[in-house]
Amino acid sequence: MSKLPDHKTIYLVRHAQTKGNFKGNWLGARSIDELNEYGRKQARFTAEYLLERNVNASKIFSSPTPRALQHAEILQKRLDLPIEKLNSLTEINLGILEDRTRDEGLRLVPEEVHDWHTNLTRFEPPLGESAIEAAERFYEIVELITKNYQKPDLIFVSHGVVIKLFLARILKSSIETAETKIKVPWTTHGTITIAGYEKQGFRFQRVVQNKYPDSERIAAFG
Repeated sequence: MSKLPDHKTIYLVRHAQTKGNFKGNWLGARSIDELNEYGRKQARFTAEYLLERNVNASKIFSSPTPRALQHAEILQKRLDLPIEKLNSLTEINLGILEDRTRDEGLRLVPEEVHDWHTNLTRFEPPLGESAIEAAERFYEIVELITKNYQKPDLIFVSHGVVIKLFLARILKSSIETAETKIKVPWTTHGTITIAGYEKQGFRFQRVVQNKYPDSERIAAFG
């Protein structure tokens, strides 16, 4: 077996903007929402960025949701890499909130919506999963793949909340210390979060903003 690289770089791509994102709907693990045209521009930018960096990867790991897969397919065409779908990369399951408007969510489960804004570590929507559960299954699969990966670079196409929770963990923020808010860099649609990986674990590097930014309002719910 060939020696594994001593240092690896992971690119966590948040899927680009969708029709539901633009409307401000809650989008989680079960939503079948698709990219809009603006989102496709965002996805093409991420493809060009990764191509210009000469990313040395063997495949693209993607959440199986339509919006993430559509983004991954745009990367696939430009980078000429196969896609592997992994359920553990899916967004948090929003349960009763799935595909609803913000106002509908507030009327249905006001306490859970309050936790979403003020203490994500307590967030657990009815018929869904908790933020802690989503954080664990996402972190575990990313760590497992990264540890055993033969190439120096890895590409993951996933979602805003699980990426945020991943960052909270590697920055030792509130997912571990139960701070009131998760104080980590927030990613809008189509951004790329870059982290390094060595024997000591993951180390945050930076967030690459998309050439076609969307607003925090649009980015806040999935």
